[in-house]
Amino acid sequence: MTSQSSPLERVKVAVVGAHLTGQPLNYQLTDEGATLVRACNTSPIYRLYALTGGTIPKPGLIRQREGGSAIALEVWELAIAGYGRFVAQIPSPLGIGTLVLEDGETVQGFICESYAVADARDISHLGGWRAYLDQMRQTES
Repeated sequence: MTSQSSPLERVKVAVVGAHLTGQPLNYQLTDEGATLVRACNTSPIYRLYALTGGTIPKPGLIRQREGGSAIALEVWELAIAGYGRFVAQIPSPLGIGTLVLEDGETVQGFICESYAVADARDISHLGGWRAYLDQMRQTES
């Protein structure tokens, strides 16, 4: 698809962890020709958790009925066919749902099944995955 595609042929998707620019799974977006639209935050209605297990560290984002924090993310845009291939690679307990951004816009984005955070660390207070990774690096030093 070229950048001249109609809006109906492209999908915005928000990423909060291992798919961020410079992170280990970002290639899954760029290989599909995704383009970075913007970096921003969610509405302050989410909690972010450092999930356990897996070979690549990942966060889990869960919407709250009340309370929550604004979480840093990136919004990417890709063709519908690429979006389908991208989503097909997402392993449980992660999935795609509708996220509310700080300005009220809604986009598709990563969400997490609630069972997966039972033994996960709540990192919402840090404001995002990069801040958590920075904290982990400082702790290891």
